[in-house]
Amino acid sequence: MEKPRLVSLVVTFLFLLMGCSAYSLPPIFQADSHGNKFSSADSARRQILSTGLAPLAWNTLFPSQAIAAEPIQSRDTDSLLAIVKRKLRPKPPKLLRRKLSQDFAVLLMRSSYNALDELDCVAMDQFQRDFFLIRSSEYQDYTNALGDGMVQQGDLTDPYYFDFISFAQYYTINRELTQYPPFVFQEMQPSAEQTDNGKSNFVPVVVRRDPSLTNEMLIPTHSSKVGSAILDRLEETFGDTESRIPRLGIRPDPASLLSAIQKLLNLFLINGYAFKGDAVMSSPTATAVGTNYHVTLQAPAILWGGRVLQSEGQPLSNDFLLKAVAELIGRSGYRCTSSTKFDGVSEEITVTII
Repeated sequence: MEKPRLVSLVVTFLFLLMGCSAYSLPPIFQADSHGNKFSSADSARRQILSTGLAPLAWNTLFPSQAIAAEPIQSRDTDSLLAIVKRKLRPKPPKLLRRKLSQDFAVLLMRSSYNALDELDCVAMDQFQRDFFLIRSSEYQDYTNALGDGMVQQGDLTDPYYFDFISFAQYYTINRELTQYPPFVFQEMQPSAEQTDNGKSNFVPVVVRRDPSLTNEMLIPTHSSKVGSAILDRLEETFGDTESRIPRLGIRPDPASLLSAIQKLLNLFLINGYAFKGDAVMSSPTATAVGTNYHVTLQAPAILWGGRVLQSEGQPLSNDFLLKAVAELIGRSGYRCTSSTKFDGVSEEITVTII
């Protein structure tokens, strides 16, 4: 190793040690001029972070993990390539679809946002800005293809709007998860203090991802978290009704698992996720391993967005039903693989127990 490089590594490593020692110091509390309490550890940490030494040290020692998705700029969404890409996409279909339940639509969108936040892989203020720019750049082409008055902007119960906004959300999430998301970054978070006009005051906070959560694990972990949040809410809402999902033991037989999948599908239909749907199985076995489950949806709420994400090779889909089915199977002690096919106005999901 070249001497200058070695010296640089030693210096940055020492700065890292300084940062770590700041966390391990005993909390000797002092007060600032406003009477706010803080510790000497906080003071040392803030001094290090304010000089930019911690990010510098991390980037020097772990260069392969320091390259994150750059915040989107208007020049990215308005480039010739982006415009051509939007023009070549399939047009959103005009068809009869059921309105979604407001609470259910919010659940699907919020669980996706919360799952990303819990992964600690991108500053959520950056995600919100990226999400805004992406949906702003995509919206005009989408509404023009459908015609005036077809999309009720901001109304999550409108299947046309939900199809679009869930696509834009997952298009943004895919970008954040696949472009070398960082392990350490700064995020603007609201502080306890408020501004003079009563609004929240935002301050930079250093966020560190669990080092055991590698970049390769982010996409499956996100899907699992979304599926888990959906299942938990459905069980909470319908657990004492005839529509509840049956409780499964560990490694149930194929018929019991099919019954649970059908009940889960029914709850999605009750909440307006698709016009209609059904679930069947093929190649059943004694322990369900090797059994295929086929779920067909007519006019689902993600018909256009799911097809576009799939056609453009995005690894993370906005297929909320599939996420919930996979989580249900996982909780029953099995693992599964899946495939999705969009055909006309229908979506065909195949899940194989492994």
